[in-house]
Amino acid sequence: MAKQQVRLSEVQATGVSSRLVWHSAVAWGICLLLILAAWFFLDYNAGQRFWGDLLLLCLIQALVALATERALASTSLRRDWVYRLAFICAAGVLVVHWLGMLVFQLSPPPLSWLLFGLLGSFLGGLLASGLNESFWENNSPPSESVSWEVHQHHLDVIGVPGRTRFDKRLFDVSLSLFGLVVSFPVWLVGGFLVWLEDPGPILFVKNSVGKGGLNFHQFKFRSMLRGAEEVTGPILAGEKDDRVLIAGRFLRKTALDELPQLVNILRGEMSFVGPRPQRTVLVHQYLDTLPQYAERHRVVPGLAGLAQVAGDYYLTPRQKLRFDRLYIQHISLGFDLKLFLLAFSIAFWFRWQPGWNGRLPRKLVRLGSRPRKAG
Repeated sequence: MAKQQVRLSEVQATGVSSRLVWHSAVAWGICLLLILAAWFFLDYNAGQRFWGDLLLLCLIQALVALATERALASTSLRRDWVYRLAFICAAGVLVVHWLGMLVFQLSPPPLSWLLFGLLGSFLGGLLASGLNESFWENNSPPSESVSWEVHQHHLDVIGVPGRTRFDKRLFDVSLSLFGLVVSFPVWLVGGFLVWLEDPGPILFVKNSVGKGGLNFHQFKFRSMLRGAEEVTGPILAGEKDDRVLIAGRFLRKTALDELPQLVNILRGEMSFVGPRPQRTVLVHQYLDTLPQYAERHRVVPGLAGLAQVAGDYYLTPRQKLRFDRLYIQHISLGFDLKLFLLAFSIAFWFRWQPGWNGRLPRKLVRLGSRPRKAG
């Protein structure tokens, strides 16, 4: 009986192995056909359908990367290297074709073809990892009971907040739409650097408390290794945290990891200026010892806040509340513009200066002329 079970297992293993080999062979065959299509059927000198052929090339390169990932999936390679090699193989074919045209003194395709082909190769690798895993990493989501308790506490302390002022909302919508269009190349480069270093989700979902104590998904570029908080849980990152990626250090220092929050601003979950969002699970802890912490959520949380401009990253909850109360008391569109420009100057100027201690001179941070009602 035991021998029959062993033989049955061997037969099943052989069958699985044969199917994997067959799937790999089919995938490689698809790769070859797609490569031939890219080389012989696309005419990069056709002016009238130039953009159409560019998009078609992008699609073909993405399919080549997907097919390569399927072909390598049956190997013993680590999953991250399967994704990387899928991109490298697809991009490598394009580059070899380009160099071959130069070596044989033929007319090479324009540079736009190379760029769109590389873009397609990356999108194919990203799609492969996204389909197998996810496009974003949702770490430490709060339980329904925690979210309900946080919201209920806010209702008890601040009630239902009023509507956001029209001028503030108009400013947020207009600038976020403009920012999304202008920053599209940065999205591609930032996502590519994160994905190539640690293939997998390129976005990080931070479950944060929004206006009125409601939980929302705050988007960021993933700047740490996948599953960085599986053991530790949600904790603040240190200045020299080993979990931070090389690309992540640059994104964090330039604040470009916050770029996906333009989507949150467009959706009305955030504003360009306001109290910085805090994780729901952490706010739940703060409210036990500091019930008035709910007051900072009378307004929509922001991409930049007074606490970050006038203070630093490691302020205590009580210190953050003090700054946020001051902001809410003096809120105005002019004050928002000033804080936004100061936050921009910190990210792209002051932070890069030798001896920067993380704090702006007090004379640069002056409150509005008179307190105003939050809205």
